[in-house]
Amino acid sequence: MNKKRILSSFLVAGLVIAGIPAGNIQAQAAVNKFAAQMQAEGFPDSYISSLTELHEKYPDWKFEAVDTGLDWKTVIEKESKNGLNLVPKSSDDAMKSTAAGAYDWFTNTWTVYDGSSWVGAHPDYIARYMDPRNFLTETDIFQFEDLSFNEAQTREGVCSILNGTFMTEDVVDTDDKVLNYADAFMSIGEETGVSPYHLASRVRQEQGLKGTSSLISGTYKGYEGYFNYFNVNASGKTNTAVIKNGLTYAKNSGWDSRYKSLYGGSRLLAKNYIAVGQNTLYFQKFNVVNTKKLYDHQYMQNVTAAYNEGRKLGQGYADKQQAFVFRIPVYDAMPDNSVAFNAVGNPNNYLKTLKVDKQTLTPAFRGSQTSYTVTVPADTASVTVSAVPVASTSTVTGTGTKKLTKNSTTINVKCRSGSGVTKTYKITVKKDAPAGIPVSTQYTVGKDEITGIEPQTAVSAFLDKMTAKNMTMKLTGANGKAKTGIVATGDKLELYDKNKKKLSSYTLIIFGDVNGDGIIDIKDMGAVNEHILETKKLGGCYLKAADTDRKGDGVTVLDLVYLNRYLAGEGTIQQQPQN
Repeated sequence: MNKKRILSSFLVAGLVIAGIPAGNIQAQAAVNKFAAQMQAEGFPDSYISSLTELHEKYPDWKFEAVDTGLDWKTVIEKESKNGLNLVPKSSDDAMKSTAAGAYDWFTNTWTVYDGSSWVGAHPDYIARYMDPRNFLTETDIFQFEDLSFNEAQTREGVCSILNGTFMTEDVVDTDDKVLNYADAFMSIGEETGVSPYHLASRVRQEQGLKGTSSLISGTYKGYEGYFNYFNVNASGKTNTAVIKNGLTYAKNSGWDSRYKSLYGGSRLLAKNYIAVGQNTLYFQKFNVVNTKKLYDHQYMQNVTAAYNEGRKLGQGYADKQQAFVFRIPVYDAMPDNSVAFNAVGNPNNYLKTLKVDKQTLTPAFRGSQTSYTVTVPADTASVTVSAVPVASTSTVTGTGTKKLTKNSTTINVKCRSGSGVTKTYKITVKKDAPAGIPVSTQYTVGKDEITGIEPQTAVSAFLDKMTAKNMTMKLTGANGKAKTGIVATGDKLELYDKNKKKLSSYTLIIFGDVNGDGIIDIKDMGAVNEHILETKKLGGCYLKAADTDRKGDGVTVLDLVYLNRYLAGEGTIQQQPQN
């Protein structure tokens, strides 16, 4: 990415304008000069406005652009690896990852990665906390502060960070010496070269306000007298595993006093993080600078840890008019504006169950499948649909009793998630063909057609060979009028119930009767010839009737041959199905 961008328009406006006081012109010139410096430092335009506001209030602050050389989308993808960034299980569901392995859509459960209450963070939520532009304010910028020790850090500042926590009180250590936490952080910070404010904030973040964790009680069975204030190696699937792993590390490290734990943890921070370039809270949380272990070697899993600790760190400075150094990352191909996160609610819009009473769905129901078919008896007037969502926060519509006024009815059941996203499940209810239609074996009744009829069969003869129990029949021509004379291709046999409701309809097909007059003659040969020459195409039942060779291969010249032989009295056209 080219960091030498053109200054934003509000920064390059002309300075000499009639009527503007000289002081204002000088102030604008100073703003432009600072903006140019930030550009030269490597900051994109989208950073400069916020940095300018900070500079005007705190002119001694120094901002360093850390060009990671990393593509923004790639960074978010890598940091979204399951288990790398976590949020409390109690967080709004929108903040949680729904990636495969991190979340089960069928049960609305999240995989727990640490202790009993930490689950994966959603990529969009991670992006919000990784975008430095969201934190360029006087309260949030301290996550980018260089964490080296400096003389501006005072005991009073440490006390300010520890205020309201268990560390405001002195405690008698295992060596019978009185431990004052503020004094300890100051001396350890100076010796290790790490900001005592950072050390105090880190322990506060790890141990909370009350400090009741078994990791620092010194009384946990099997690990009496050992402490792990920085929660080093304290991870696992259960609370017990977290505690034992952390205390095992403490025991192996010889941390048999509170002070040794504070000192040892601080040395690890200095050696493993500060010394390898991860010398800000941000870089400790999001490793985008230590290229040997990129996206790994991250001190904390809590995605908001750098933000939270940074705010506490800043609170330690009673006087912020000091020459702080802030190392702020810059990425390639970043969005034009800072990443926001406004999503709320559970995203699950899956159904747990979907049923049509006394019927079977095809295919079998599964929450991720959205299209189904149900076949019901022909006389079915209605069906009752029921559904239950996976998540209790979802709402379902489209269920209840549904009338079936057609042979095929589509029912849409919608599941709307708590976050407002709707999934539609479609059920196509098809009525089966009427059962119990005894017919002469001379005719073949298919799903919606009747074949096996010889040419020039009289209407009366055709109807005499068909009966329909508890139904009435009506034969109509292609024009929709009652049929007389002989039956023909395109005629329709319609079946009605006792209430005169049409149940089904069958189209008659006589192979060779291509023009639908009930007779096989030279006219039919002409219709087939026109179709082959593509001067007049056949369709529907007439196209089927043209398959005189009964090979099911469409209309070909061979069908003309069969017609010619039939008309010459030298062959037949088979009306019954071929064996």
